[in-house]
Amino acid sequence: MSSNISDSALLQKVYEIEQSAKNTARIAQNNYALGLLQPLINGYPLLPFTGASLCPFCLAHIINDIVINRRKNIIEFGAGLSTIMIARLIKKNNLNTTILSIENNEEWAISLTEIIQCEGTNDVAEVKYVPLTACKLAVDGNDWYDVKTLKKYTKGKKYDMAIIDGPTAWQPGKGMARYPAVPFISNQLADDFSIYLDDAIRAGEQKVIKTWEEEYGIKFNIAGKTLAYYYGGTSFYTDLFNY
Repeated sequence: MSSNISDSALLQKVYEIEQSAKNTARIAQNNYALGLLQPLINGYPLLPFTGASLCPFCLAHIINDIVINRRKNIIEFGAGLSTIMIARLIKKNNLNTTILSIENNEEWAISLTEIIQCEGTNDVAEVKYVPLTACKLAVDGNDWYDVKTLKKYTKGKKYDMAIIDGPTAWQPGKGMARYPAVPFISNQLADDFSIYLDDAIRAGEQKVIKTWEEEYGIKFNIAGKTLAYYYGGTSFYTDLFNY
């Protein structure tokens, strides 16, 4: 009996060491990425990095893609720090790119629009308030962005990047809340494109990814533990140095 207890304690210790090593690596990745992002931070008003934001490593991965693959038209579901940083990138690098960010919290959409206007990036970035409603594309009884309003903003456009970080999906029963994004945008994707889904470490998002893969015959990769991505057509390699 004592041997069994000892073995159990040893396995727990090994697990704790492994988790600690993973957390240390994740912190190192994000510190490294923050260094890469300094040109979009230094000299600008402070932006808070919160648990709801794309982590620095994932954001840097997306920015690599925008620059290296010359993405022109970006649509983002769930506005936030990433919207501001991408807008800064577009202006600073004088890119021929625009970003449309969809947000279901009206007050937050207004706040972000004010920041964009103050920073003078409103010619390349816009945040549109779109409420959540019942949606035929949604599953598990979830609401999604009002499709009629979305179509008004996206009509006639082709997108070569889609960033999916909304609506919120951490609550019980909301795991599949982000599923409708790909079915909605699939017919408006350019020949060469990328799709990103944040929070891919969670069970709900993993189910979303698996469903997309089965329905569209594609395969997502993972960057920074939490960012799932898929490149369609022809794209250059954009992964950050990973250690």
